[in-house]
Amino acid sequence: MRQTGRFGRTPMTLSTEPGRPRIVVLISHLKFNGKPSRLARTLEEILPRYHDQADIEIVESTVANLLPTVQQLEEQRDIDVIVCSGASADFLRKKISTSVLSIRMGEYDLIKALNLAKDRGTKAGILSHQRPHAELRELTSLLTVEISEAVYTSFEDARQKTRALVDAGFHVIIGSPTAVELAEDAGAVGVSAINAEAVRRTLDDAVAICRSREHERQKNLRISAVLKHLNEGVMALDAKGRIQSVNNRMEYLTGVAERKAIGLNARDLLPNLEIDTVLRQGEGEENQLIQVNDRKLAINIIPIFEANKVDGLIVACQEINAIQRADRRIRSQTRPSHFIARYEFSDLLGDSAPFRQAVHMAKLYAKTDSTVLITGESGTGKELLAQSIHNASDRHQAPFVAINCAAFPEALLESELFGYEEGAFTGSRKGGKGGLFEAAHTGTIFLDEIGDMPVSLQTRLLRVLQEREVLRLGASEPTPVNIRVISATHQNLQERVLEGQFRQDLYFRLNILRVEAPSLRDRISDLPLLAQSMVDRLAQNAPHKHVMTTRLIDHLMPQLMSHPWQGNIRELENIVERAFLSAEFMNDSHADTPPIEKLFPELNPATASSPDHQDITGTASLQAISKASELTHIRQTLDSFNGDMSRTAKHLGISRSTLWRKLRKTS
Repeated sequence: MRQTGRFGRTPMTLSTEPGRPRIVVLISHLKFNGKPSRLARTLEEILPRYHDQADIEIVESTVANLLPTVQQLEEQRDIDVIVCSGASADFLRKKISTSVLSIRMGEYDLIKALNLAKDRGTKAGILSHQRPHAELRELTSLLTVEISEAVYTSFEDARQKTRALVDAGFHVIIGSPTAVELAEDAGAVGVSAINAEAVRRTLDDAVAICRSREHERQKNLRISAVLKHLNEGVMALDAKGRIQSVNNRMEYLTGVAERKAIGLNARDLLPNLEIDTVLRQGEGEENQLIQVNDRKLAINIIPIFEANKVDGLIVACQEINAIQRADRRIRSQTRPSHFIARYEFSDLLGDSAPFRQAVHMAKLYAKTDSTVLITGESGTGKELLAQSIHNASDRHQAPFVAINCAAFPEALLESELFGYEEGAFTGSRKGGKGGLFEAAHTGTIFLDEIGDMPVSLQTRLLRVLQEREVLRLGASEPTPVNIRVISATHQNLQERVLEGQFRQDLYFRLNILRVEAPSLRDRISDLPLLAQSMVDRLAQNAPHKHVMTTRLIDHLMPQLMSHPWQGNIRELENIVERAFLSAEFMNDSHADTPPIEKLFPELNPATASSPDHQDITGTASLQAISKASELTHIRQTLDSFNGDMSRTAKHLGISRSTLWRKLRKTS
C-alpha cells in the first residue's frame, strides 16, 4: 500500500477543518511494486486545482489487499468519499460504510482510447464493467479498427474475458487500469480508458456530493440545536409509530433517555397517546391531554408527508402548568393603551412654599421603587402627583394603572384587582381575566381612595405587597408581579386603624414614603396662575371667549381669593368652566341675563352667611368632627344641599360610596 499526503500534509493524515471534503482516490493493481503508477502521476498533476476545495489523498494497493487497506484507512481517519475504478467500487460498496464513487468512463474517453488502439493494431477489445457501451455500434462504422466488447462483473470474470479476447485475436485491450494489467499479463497491449478528464469529472462529483452532505449536516445541526433548546418536548415517529428521535425536553418530561427511547412505540413513552387516527387520515390533532407520571401534558400531533402519504409524525408536548404560566406572563406584559400616565412634574403649576415642598419630595421619591402614600383633601390633585412620580421613575415606559377603590362594590373590586380564572364565579369570562395588578406588571399601580378599601381585600393587598405575587380568584398557583405601588387617600388612616376599619400592618406597608398634597386654601397664592391655566385650556377650541373669560375671572378674583375652597382645585375647575360658559352672555345687556350673584352663589358673601348655609361654611370638614356627632353633621349637610349626594360628598371631603356606606351604617 502506498499513501501520499497532499499539499504538504503528513502522509496518512487528512485535514480536520470542519466541513472540508476529505476524499481518498484508491488505485488497485494486480501486482504493485510500491512505485507511483501512471494513473497516480496523472492524479498528482491535476490535484492542485482542488487545493481550495478539498483534501484529496492517493492510495495504491493490490487487489488482494484492497479491503484491508480500506478498513485500515477508515480506522485511522474520517473519510467522506472513496474514489476508485468500477470493479473495485462495486466490491467495496458491499463491504464498507464509507461512500464509494466509481470513476466514470465517458464516450469521449473511449474515442481517445480507440484512437490509441488503432495505431497499435487492427483489432481492439473493450473490457467494460457491468454494462456495455451502447455507442460502440456507431463508432464501429467510423473507425477502421475492429472492435469487440466484453462485459465483466468481478475480477476473476475480467481475467477470463481478457483471455478470451486475446485468444480471439484482439491484441489491444481497452479498459480500467486493472484491465490494462490483465491484458499485459495475457500478452496483449493494454490501453487505459481512464484519463485525466475522467478523473476530474469524478472528483468534481465527489466534491459536490461532500458539499451537499455538509449542507444537509449543517441544516440538521441547526434543527437539532433548535429542538434541543425548545421548551416543548418533541419526538419524531416513523409511519408505524416507532420513535426515531427525542429532544432533551421530552427526555425530561418522560424520564427516559433518547438512547433507550429510540425504536420503542410512542405509547411506551406517552401512555394513552392516540396517533392511529392521525396516521390513517393525515390530519393533525391539537391539545390531546394525557397524564405522564405526575405531569399533565398537552399534546400536539403533526403528520409528515412523503409522496402524498403519511410517512411519520411529530409529537410535541408541554406541561399544562407551563402553558398557564406563559399565558399569564403574556397577559401581564401586554400594555393596554389606556394604562398611560399623561402628567409630568412640568405640568404641575404653582409657586407657593407648600406646593414646592410637596413636588420636591415627590421628585425624590420618584428615584426609588418604594411604596408611596399621598395624602390630602379631595380635589387636590393626588393622582397628578402619582402620574408625575411614575413618569419620572425608571418605570416610565411601563404601564400606569389607576383604580379608585371607593368606586367599585367589594366583589367587583376583588375581581378587578386580582383577576379570575374561568369558572371562578357565575358570569366569569371564558378563559378568565387578568387583574389590574397583572396589567401593571413592570410598572406602577395607583390605588386611589385606599382608605375606603374593604378590610377583606386589605389582607389580599398586604400579601401582594409582601410577596409580590397575585392569586387570581379560583386559581391555585400565584402569578409573580413586579410593580410599584402608589396609594392615595383623603382620610386619616391612623384614625381608621383605631376604628378597626383599616389594617395596621397594611398602613405601615403603605406609609413608607409620604407626600401631602396641599389644599388650595394652603396655596391660595397659586390660585391666579391655576385659574388662568384653566382658562387657556378651555379657550383652545374657542379663542374668541378667552378675553371675556379672563375679564370675568379677574372681576371675581377678590371673591376667589377669600373663598374657603372645600372642593379644592376640582371646585376651582368647576367655577372657571362656568365662567367660560357664562362670559359671552354676561356682556349682554339683555334683561333676562342673570346677575353675577346668581351665577356664582358660592362666592356671594350674603348667600354664604344665610341661615341655609351658615352651618356648612362655618363648620370644619368631616375629618374634624367627632364620631359622636358625625351622623348629625352628615344629615344636616345633606338637608342643606336638598338631598344632593354629590354636592354633599364633595363638601364633606368624602366619596359618594363612602357617604352611602356611612348613611347605611348609621341608619
